[in-house]
Amino acid sequence: MPKRTPPPAYVERLLSELTDIEQSYRAILESSQVRNREMQGPGYTIIGHPFAWVSSGPELETHRMELLRSVRDWEPRFRLLFPHSTPEVKRRLDDGIGLMEDWLLRHRKSNHGAPPSIPVALTRLSKAIEELRGLADLLPGDEWRVRVVVDTNVLMEDPDVTAYQNELGPRYMVHLLPVVLRELDDHKRVGNRLERREAAKKAERRLKAMRDNGDVLQGARVAGDVYAVFEHIEPRSDELPNWLNLEVPDDRFVASVLLLQSRHPGAKVYTATGDINLQTKLAAVGLPYIDRM
Repeated sequence: MPKRTPPPAYVERLLSELTDIEQSYRAILESSQVRNREMQGPGYTIIGHPFAWVSSGPELETHRMELLRSVRDWEPRFRLLFPHSTPEVKRRLDDGIGLMEDWLLRHRKSNHGAPPSIPVALTRLSKAIEELRGLADLLPGDEWRVRVVVDTNVLMEDPDVTAYQNELGPRYMVHLLPVVLRELDDHKRVGNRLERREAAKKAERRLKAMRDNGDVLQGARVAGDVYAVFEHIEPRSDELPNWLNLEVPDDRFVASVLLLQSRHPGAKVYTATGDINLQTKLAAVGLPYIDRM
């Protein structure tokens, strides 16, 4: 069986999506028109911005809506990379993303009014995209190039967190999420099948043994160059994609992994899971997974 090509780093994927957005955006601008409201003729008084977009036909309107959906899907994931942004970084985010949204919505009173011409629009778009792309240079590196999150069912099947070295290499950091630790405890106490309760107990004993190997809040050595961290922070951010419902365990898991990846932009964060629903949601936010049957 040929070796699978490793997925791109999370930041690389976001920048690739931004390139696709720019290409689609340029096509929309090249199919658009602007007019000078000051050229309406004598007797007209112009209030506000002197330029306006010419109304779109049905096809262009459809393309604008499709691209607006792509921009709004991409935006929260990119903003999550800068949770503690300085005023300058926030300005660059707001200006670049704001221009893209405003020129698709085309409200007359938007912060970014219509440009004087389409060539000027294309230049301003390129500059805005370049400003956003340049923000990636501010992201820190990571001493752990590979990190992995393990879901509850995988831990219950095999609590040995060193089992992913064939896929990930010999050195990685394992992150154990609160939602997973809570589910293990629930299975142990009130599981409706004896074998599930016993599997949860076995996994929990294995995890508790890690406490003897170091500080599990900073990273305790499991074996070789595999270390593990017990996460204690629950997912919470105004920038999370709005389709994630934190009351749903799978969504809470995905939100946690997404925030973890955003805290460690210099690493590739994988998830070990065989849950097809979870795999689908991880793919939707651009996160890779190891398929464990």
